[in-house]
Amino acid sequence: MFNLLKSDLYRLVHGKMLWVVTAIVVAACVLVVAMMHAVSSPEFLSMTASAVDMTVTTCDDEGARGAASGDEAEGPAAAAASVAAAAEAVDDVAENAAEAEEGAASGSASAELWASVAEDPQALSEADFEGVSREMRTFATPADMLGDSVVSGGMLTLIVALVAALFCAQDFTTRFARNLVMDRRGRVRYYGEKIVLVGVLAAFFLAVVSLTSVASFAVAGFTYEAANSLTDLLAFFGLTWLVIFAYGCSAAVIVWISRSAGAGVAWAIVVCSGFLGAAVGQVLLSLAVIAPWFGALEPWLLSSCVQDLGAFAGALLGTPAAAPLTMAPVAVQVLIVGVVWAAACIALALTALRQRDM
Repeated sequence: MFNLLKSDLYRLVHGKMLWVVTAIVVAACVLVVAMMHAVSSPEFLSMTASAVDMTVTTCDDEGARGAASGDEAEGPAAAAASVAAAAEAVDDVAENAAEAEEGAASGSASAELWASVAEDPQALSEADFEGVSREMRTFATPADMLGDSVVSGGMLTLIVALVAALFCAQDFTTRFARNLVMDRRGRVRYYGEKIVLVGVLAAFFLAVVSLTSVASFAVAGFTYEAANSLTDLLAFFGLTWLVIFAYGCSAAVIVWISRSAGAGVAWAIVVCSGFLGAAVGQVLLSLAVIAPWFGALEPWLLSSCVQDLGAFAGALLGTPAAAPLTMAPVAVQVLIVGVVWAAACIALALTALRQRDM
C-alpha cells in the first residue's frame, strides 16, 4: 500500500492536474478577498450613498412635478409612487450591502449607515464611511473568517471531489490498474491506498485555501476581534477535513462503480457542491408541515453539516445543542455524520467493490 501511495503522489506532483487546480483555487480565493475589499472600502460606500441620494432626490422631484401639474387625481398618486420607489431603492442598497459584507461583521454599522442614508445622505461625513468600512473589515475570529469565506460555499468539497474522481478514473482510462496485482488482497490494498490519497488531497487543499485566505485578508487590511483557542482551531480544521474527506470518498466510489470519469465529475458537481443536499433539505423542511420528523432529518444531511461548519466555525465546541432527534451539539453532529458517510464509502470499497474485476 505504501508503494502505491508513493507512486500516486509522484504522479500527482509531476502531473499538471494538481497544480492547475491549485492555481485556480488560489486565484479564486484572492478574487473573493479583492471583491470584499472593494465593496467595503469607504470610497465604495460613499459612492453608493451618493447614488441613493440622487435616486431619492429624483423621485421627490418627480412627485413634486406630478403634484404641481394640477391633476388632483394623478398628483398625490405620483408623489406616493415616488416615495415608494425611493424607499425601495434604499432597501435594495441595504440588502446588497449586507450580502457583500457577509461574514465580515455583524452588519450593525452598515445597517445604521443605510438608515442614515435614507434619512439624510448629505449629513454623513467621511469619518462615518470609514467607521463602517472598519467594522465591515473586522471578523469575529480567524476561524469565522475561514468558515464564511472557505467552507460555507462548498468550494473545497467540490474541488477535492473533482480531483479525486478524475485521478481515480485515470487508472482505468490508462489501464494502470490492470498492471497491478489484483487478487482480492491486492484490491483491498489498492482501494485502501486510494482512500488514504483522498485524505491527503483533502488536507492539501484545506491547507492551501486556508493559508491563501489568511494571507489575502491580511494584505487587504482585514482584522479580527479575538483569536481562537488551539482547541477551537483543531476542532474546526479536524471536522472540516472529515467532511471534505467524506465527499471525496463518495466521488471515488462513484468512479469505481461506474468506471467513468464523467459519472464522478457529475457526482462532484451535483452532490459534493452541496446543490443536491440543499434541494433535499428544502424538501424535508417543506414536508415538516405534514410530519415534523421530516424537518428533524434536515440537520443530519452532510450538506447541512458543511453550512453549520461555516456558521459556527469559531465556537463549534461551545455551540449549544441544536440538532433535533438527539439534541447533539453542532460539533458532535458533524462528527457523527462525517464518520458515518466516510465509513459507508470505505466499507463499500473494501467489501463489494474489491470483488469486481479491474
